[in-house]
Amino acid sequence: MLIWVEVLGHAALGSLLIGWDSGFHYYLLLFIPAIVVANTRGYAAPMVLALLAYYLGLQALCSHWGPLDPLPVRSVQIVNWMHICLVFAMSAALAAVYRRTILIAGSRLRKQATQDPLTGLANRSHFEALAAHALARSQRDGAPVTLLLCDADLFKRINDQYGHAVGDAVLVAIANVLAANLRDGDVLARWGGEEFLALMPYCPLEAACATAERIRAAIAQAPLDVAQAPIALTMSFGVTQVRSTEDLHTAIARADKALYQSKNAGRDQVSVA
Repeated sequence: MLIWVEVLGHAALGSLLIGWDSGFHYYLLLFIPAIVVANTRGYAAPMVLALLAYYLGLQALCSHWGPLDPLPVRSVQIVNWMHICLVFAMSAALAAVYRRTILIAGSRLRKQATQDPLTGLANRSHFEALAAHALARSQRDGAPVTLLLCDADLFKRINDQYGHAVGDAVLVAIANVLAANLRDGDVLARWGGEEFLALMPYCPLEAACATAERIRAAIAQAPLDVAQAPIALTMSFGVTQVRSTEDLHTAIARADKALYQSKNAGRDQVSVA
């Protein structure tokens, strides 16, 4: 409100004293983008109309009365040029602030649309989009593509014993272990709950099984330090190779069957389908 009062008063006094040609009224135009962008309660249209009425009323008064304390013509031109330069600079700064705000908001929306909020891994929809591109590229090259689906064993016991906050920390720790043991070109996602899914382009089935076994052993042998006491945990894995004639969901269903083979066989192991 103080800024509004100061600018409205400054523009009016400058325009009435020195004249409309001095350019003090330019500063009123800076309020238009600010009003529209900050339209949180639907008041933009009436406020812009009120500003327009003030602007036209001030112009009419200046035309009717003329400068109340006129300056030489050359001085008025210098003041006008100065105001033009200032308004251009302020407009550019205002636009830069709005642009940065939009970019930050866009980045947040992209993260919300593509990332799991807990682990920071890809979510289901983003995984499917990335996997589609990876599959198409691998199929063109005739390269093998493998799916690795894994699940934390008896995860409900961790939530029941330690609480959901610790359970969330365990999921984050698992995601970090998986990401550290996969390649940069692999697509890793939190598939749901305590399940994680990785698509591994240009990776034969044997190499994917070796990766799964390495991750399984790393988690089983090193308790996760996420609480006051390290938490022992095991994981089960299902691995399958994507066939050239099938879609992604068919291959995921087969990896899911392999995962349940590991569960039914006693957990903490890698199965292939």
